[in-house]
Amino acid sequence: MGYSPGAGPAPTLCSGPSLPPPAGTRQPGSLMLMPQPRLKPLLKPKALPKPGSRPDMKTAFITGSASGIGAGLVSKLLEQGWRVFAGHRSTDPSGAPWYGHHNVIPVQCDVTHPEQIELAQQVIRQDRPQGLDLLINNAAYSGNSGVVEAADLNDYRYTFESNFWGPLQMCRAMMPLLRQARGRIINITSASIYLTIPMGSSYPVSKTALDALTRHLRMELAPFGVEVTALAPGGVATPMTAFGAELSEQQWQAIPEPLRSQYRQYFLDGASAVSDNFKLYSPEAFAERVYRKVICARTLKPAYLIGPGVAALPWLHRLLPVQQVQNIWLRMFSVKN
Repeated sequence: MGYSPGAGPAPTLCSGPSLPPPAGTRQPGSLMLMPQPRLKPLLKPKALPKPGSRPDMKTAFITGSASGIGAGLVSKLLEQGWRVFAGHRSTDPSGAPWYGHHNVIPVQCDVTHPEQIELAQQVIRQDRPQGLDLLINNAAYSGNSGVVEAADLNDYRYTFESNFWGPLQMCRAMMPLLRQARGRIINITSASIYLTIPMGSSYPVSKTALDALTRHLRMELAPFGVEVTALAPGGVATPMTAFGAELSEQQWQAIPEPLRSQYRQYFLDGASAVSDNFKLYSPEAFAERVYRKVICARTLKPAYLIGPGVAALPWLHRLLPVQQVQNIWLRMFSVKN
């Protein structure tokens, strides 16, 4: 039945009862009301993250990264998808194996210069305001002090600046970032802390100090979720070990006569004796083991000793009297008649 003039007002889109009819039904004298799709609000598309800038990416700062252990660790973490701040002392890191990788940021940082440590912290905070997951204090100096009686005290002090004071200042500077991310600290010590080596005492003594500092840091930072451990490499083929024989000869020559002849008739230099008794890992093989055993550990142990033939060293100190352990090292480092 159609509409005729005089029958009342013309129907509208909402003619009929006071409540609108169900969507999708047609009433006499009205148009079909089709269901309306629910429109989602328009969202601004997210910008694609820049390479290496994902907020969920794990981040590490490794000192002494230009070669040796540091370079091996940087390469391993990059392989595993980490973003790495690679600390290096030189002004040109282009010779490092990791140079040019999109997830690495070279950071010039001589750990004996506090102002460079502070600048490194600023670089990391600017790039990773959410904090730092891992700090590896790897930079070190082998020392050239010779026997204590004739030691170059300036060299002794510089060894401590590199191997003890540098890591201490680095931990202090990075602490806010590490606490923020509930990160980890790995201090690279040395298997030499378990030995008593004639000649070149500054290196193992400084590393022993770092080992003790690590235990204190571990206790102090535990309430804040920051784990700390000491990692003692047992033998890795690095530039430091490659020039061991040359360095030892320099140490001998630095001792004035007649002291040099007097000591030389009794003792071998440490580098020669160690190279004869221990094998060496490549930096890549060492980094692989560190990644699996330490970095990926659910909970860090207080200390790790990784290297060929060195696992027994701590047990010697636990099981044998001090004098007996000293006698072992005396036989190892003495001239054989």
